[in-house]
Amino acid sequence: MSETATTRSKPAENGFELAGEFYRWHVSDVGKDLMLIDRIAGMPITEFFETIEDDFDRSRAPILLALIATSVRHGHPDWTVDRIARLVMNVNLSDVEFVDVDAEEDDLPPTSANGQAPSTGDSSASESRSTSSETTPERSVMFNATPG
Repeated sequence: MSETATTRSKPAENGFELAGEFYRWHVSDVGKDLMLIDRIAGMPITEFFETIEDDFDRSRAPILLALIATSVRHGHPDWTVDRIARLVMNVNLSDVEFVDVDAEEDDLPPTSANGQAPSTGDSSASESRSTSSETTPERSVMFNATPG
């Protein structure tokens, strides 16, 4: 298993879990990704990238499946395009657990800059709440593909 496809404990990034492995969302212009996008989404590459850069309609299954495929390819770079395409084309979306860390963070109590829960003393919650740039790890892909 590579470091991007690991058994999930508490992911710190947006992504999904498939067959017990967590994959962070990833898409690139690597040849295998382009082939997967073409095969699964069936749309021009430029249109695909324009679509995912915007807040795309998550009910468009071909786009979501292409994003799943490119993320699996990133987690398993040694797998063939055919193997990944077969896996994705046979997956039931009900078997995929989508992880939206940003939504989960909204449910958590605020933390101070040192990572500790704020005290109930005189300091205000706004002073002790860390900014999202301090707590969110850098991601290579900046989109949220969690179906809504």
